[in-house]
Amino acid sequence: MKVSLENMGGCRRRLKGEITADQVRLTEEKVTLSFQKSARLPGFRPGHAPLEMVRRRYAPDIQSELKDSLLREGLRHAVEKEKLRLVDDPAVEEANFEKDKKFKFVLRVDLAPEFKVPAAKGLKIPKKSPEPVTDADVKSALDRLAEPMAHFHTLPPRPAQEGDYAVLDFEGTCGGKKILELAPQAGQVGEAKKLWVWLKPDAFLPGFVPALYGMNPGETRKVEVKFPKEFPHAALQKQTGHYEVTLHELKERHVPEVDEAFCQENYKMPKTELESRVREDLTASRDSAHRAEEGRAITQALLASTKMDVPEPLLDEERRRLVARLVEENQRRGVSNEELIKHKDDILKTAGQNAEENVKLSFLLRRIAEAEGLKVEEQEVVQEVAILAAQSGQDARLFAKRLQKSNVLPSLADTLLRRKTVDFLLQHAVRG
Repeated sequence: MKVSLENMGGCRRRLKGEITADQVRLTEEKVTLSFQKSARLPGFRPGHAPLEMVRRRYAPDIQSELKDSLLREGLRHAVEKEKLRLVDDPAVEEANFEKDKKFKFVLRVDLAPEFKVPAAKGLKIPKKSPEPVTDADVKSALDRLAEPMAHFHTLPPRPAQEGDYAVLDFEGTCGGKKILELAPQAGQVGEAKKLWVWLKPDAFLPGFVPALYGMNPGETRKVEVKFPKEFPHAALQKQTGHYEVTLHELKERHVPEVDEAFCQENYKMPKTELESRVREDLTASRDSAHRAEEGRAITQALLASTKMDVPEPLLDEERRRLVARLVEENQRRGVSNEELIKHKDDILKTAGQNAEENVKLSFLLRRIAEAEGLKVEEQEVVQEVAILAAQSGQDARLFAKRLQKSNVLPSLADTLLRRKTVDFLLQHAVRG
């Protein structure tokens, strides 16, 4: 069997092969025999039909399977001989039987990039420390714990002012038409009944809230809003909306004081103990953020130290994954499809840049792990599964079975190896 490689640029190669007539004949016999074992022909027990009859009856299927078998043999031989590291299924460009019964094929293959593995020790990153937790930080965190326990009461009649919560009815028009007719998906932008609006200058719609200052409960006022060009609803962009607004009542929000009574009632512990736990949580959070920041710095240093080509199939796959994630994240934030389409080029550009870095980093970390003998033991995977199960409130054994059934465990082990490799890099980094 003969094979040769042609460089097509980057990580792509054209693999040409030729299989001798004798090898073709032997492979054809094996394929035909495999068909004979399962052949069901009238007058013969399964598997006992004459070989020539099977060959005639299943000729197209045998020919197709023969071609596939020869391609697999050719590829396997090329991988072993040339020590190829394929990253995707090959694409068949040619696969033909010659007049002399030889079989020739041409495959397009994508290989793992070849690059010099950088030194894992001595990468330089900025020297930083986690920001210390102050008493003011603890107090702010305690105040945030009290936020969900806040309550509202109705204010006595007086003019509306910044910081109040206003209960409003309103309906908007634009160019003489109701906003909901122009933009049916606009929802409460077009019309609302008894809507609570926090009276802050930048709340709700541009210029809407400041126009309400000084209103008294029971009063109706006309308000003009100029929609910006980047407004989520395309039909309203750069238009002027006219609203008729009725103020029903004003409310004030009260947040309870975090004192001993509050801590005992809601957390069943003294205030000093709650403060101590909050301080520990804040410290752990800042340590984690610092570690993540150092992780980003070390991976950027690693990427900067290495040049490599990126296999197109992996780059395309990662780009699609990142685009889908960016779209999903923006949709969760309430960004409209019109706005996503408008910024399509920016989304694709961002995804493309990040995809290339992610694929490169994947190869770099894997090769460094190999070079440094870093491995993930089965017990480490078991421990990570237990942690994930506890975080999601699920039974660890059932959770592990679901992961195994969905074939997620290899991906989890790969994630743990990447994490271990980054930790190794950080342990041997030079900070300054």
